[in-house]
Amino acid sequence: MAVSGQQGQASKSGSKTGAIPSNKNKTKGKTAAEIAKQEAAAAGQVPVGSSTGTSISGIPLGTQVMTGQTTSRPPQIVGQLPVTGVPVYNKVTYTTDSPYTVPATMTNQQKANLLVALGSIPNLYANGQAPTADWVKNMGAAVTLRPADYSALGTMMKQADQVGETYSQTISRFLQNPNLANQTFGKITGTAKTIAVTNPDALISDMTTKYLDLFNVMPDKKTASAYAAEINKAEKAAGAKGFAFSLQEKEDIFLKYVQADATKRYNAAKTTPDTADDMALEQGSLGAVVRQIRASHADNGIPASDKMIYSEAVKGIRSDQALQNTLDNIQVQAATQFPAWKEQILKGTKVSTLMSPYAQSYEKIYGKAPVPTDLYDVAAGQTAIPVLDWEKAQWKKPGIKDTQFYKDTVKSDLRYMAQSFGVNL
Repeated sequence: MAVSGQQGQASKSGSKTGAIPSNKNKTKGKTAAEIAKQEAAAAGQVPVGSSTGTSISGIPLGTQVMTGQTTSRPPQIVGQLPVTGVPVYNKVTYTTDSPYTVPATMTNQQKANLLVALGSIPNLYANGQAPTADWVKNMGAAVTLRPADYSALGTMMKQADQVGETYSQTISRFLQNPNLANQTFGKITGTAKTIAVTNPDALISDMTTKYLDLFNVMPDKKTASAYAAEINKAEKAAGAKGFAFSLQEKEDIFLKYVQADATKRYNAAKTTPDTADDMALEQGSLGAVVRQIRASHADNGIPASDKMIYSEAVKGIRSDQALQNTLDNIQVQAATQFPAWKEQILKGTKVSTLMSPYAQSYEKIYGKAPVPTDLYDVAAGQTAIPVLDWEKAQWKKPGIKDTQFYKDTVKSDLRYMAQSFGVNL
């Protein structure tokens, strides 16, 4: 694999040009030292760490490292045999700053190539940390290195200094020999990671405080322990992936327990003949939300069962916005049910206020208070029916003759007619 952006590039200087060479492309007859020197000269730079700083490998800077031996060289004295086995040296040049200074000289593409190459070396990174080609591509024109990437590059430089290579040559060597990488870096993949979690007692205490506010009762021990255990499990799972466990995630888990308990409390209250449990449903901040939603249904002429109201209240306690969404939804239902009053309803006028004249007429005619469905017809069209027209329409409905209003009206009319003929009834 060829990857551009290596130091010198294949030198230790951090040159802005070059690529990780493959073994097939190495210049024949030249040592690593000669290659590095040549590339550094071409780049017009002094090799990084060649004179100052602390060696990244622990070997003193400038130390000569034997990289091999020549097969032969000319004799020192004319007439003698050629000299064989002359050592070839390179110098330790990488400093502890080199992993940071070298990428700083690279183009965006060179840094991308470097990351892909480092990420392709088996076990160089801890589990799940190695950069992939897709991940690097997602960074687009702003490729950046993470602490783990600087550390991986530093590891390559340490290896390079020990054998007198450039780090680009070392990367190529490990890429071409995955077994060597597994043997060299396999130990880091099992690194244990400690993930901090919230104290379970603190979680139980927090849940108890919130339950007292919501229900005016404490959660049972089993529920509280299960809640704390689930939070801790979620914290560990998030930490293992390198993420922080958010407050919203914690709140979602809490509300799951609240909704389950609220449903359990409601079912228990409605299956007992006494009303004591029913009164308990009205306690706490949840009870206040129940009353608010019940009143909104009544004010807007939208009938709802106790079960529906309680269910809406449980959703409404998630946040002020969640409650407002529930109330707004009731208002929208009313605007749909009474299209003639849509504008007034959406501006905040209560349906009960708009319905009041009709309710009074209904009670006068039928002798009882109406339920919302009794008056749905008054504003079902584009315009509301005038009250007097609505009253007249009631005379055509079945059952009107059974009402006391009808009887009194007829009797009054008969009396008036008799009196007009001089007859007193």
